[in-house]
Amino acid sequence: MAPDLSERSDQLAAPQLDAINRWTWAPPAEEISWQLLRRSGRAAQLLQAWIEHQICMLVLLEPELEAQLLEAHQSRPGETADDAAYAATAGERLRRFKAAQFGLHVDEHFTRTKRQRDRIIYSMLRCSDRGRVEELALAIREGDLDFAAAAIRYSEGPESAQGGRIGPISPHVGHPELNSRLEQANEGDLIGPFAIGDMHVLLRLDTRITTRLDEALHGQLIEELYAEWLQQQVSALLAGESIEPMEYLPES
Repeated sequence: MAPDLSERSDQLAAPQLDAINRWTWAPPAEEISWQLLRRSGRAAQLLQAWIEHQICMLVLLEPELEAQLLEAHQSRPGETADDAAYAATAGERLRRFKAAQFGLHVDEHFTRTKRQRDRIIYSMLRCSDRGRVEELALAIREGDLDFAAAAIRYSEGPESAQGGRIGPISPHVGHPELNSRLEQANEGDLIGPFAIGDMHVLLRLDTRITTRLDEALHGQLIEELYAEWLQQQVSALLAGESIEPMEYLPES
C-alpha cells in the first residue's frame, strides 16, 4: 500500500544559514519532493532558482524603473502580483549583480581564454599517394599551380569541394598534428607534406582572426564568469557543502 503523503510533516526546506553564517542545504532524504527532484535530475535547477532569487532580493532598483519594467511585463496565467513584480525585474537585477560582481574580472578571463577564441582559416590537400602530394607541393611553391585548383582536383577529403578551404574555426579543433603545425605557421606559409595515418597532407595557413575585447564580448565574458560561479555554488550545495552568502556592491 502506498504511504499517505497527506500525513507527512517534513517538507522540502530551502537552504538555511548555519552557525557561522554560511548557506547550507540538507533536504529530508525521504521527502517526496526531494525524491522527485533528485530522480529527475532537477535539483540543480531548483537551487539555481533559489540563488537567483537571493540575488534579486539584494539588488534594489529605482522605483521609476521598476514601474516601467512591470508595465512592460506580460503576465502569465495564474501569476500573482508578487510573481509579476519578480519576473518583470529579475533580468535587470541579475544584470546589475553580474556586472558588479564579475566586471572587474573580465580582462583576466579574456587574457586566460583568448587563444581559445581566436580563429583561423586554412587550406588543406590530402592524398594517399605521397609522390603526388610532393609533386603538387613543389608546383604550388613555384607558383605553377593554384592551391585551390589542386585541392579540388586531387584532395581526397570533403574539403576538396571548397578548394581545400577550412574555417573560420578554432585553432584547437581538429587533429593535434594539424593544430601544432598551424599554430607555429605564419599567414601564407605552405606546410608539409607530412603524414597523418595513411594520408599525406599539405596545408596553407590563410588567415589568423584575432579576437578583440569589444562591448559584445565583454558582456559574453561576464555571462561566462557568472555561469561558472553559479555552477560552483549549486554543486557545493548539492554535495552537502556550505557557501558564502551572496553580496552585492553596486557599481560606482
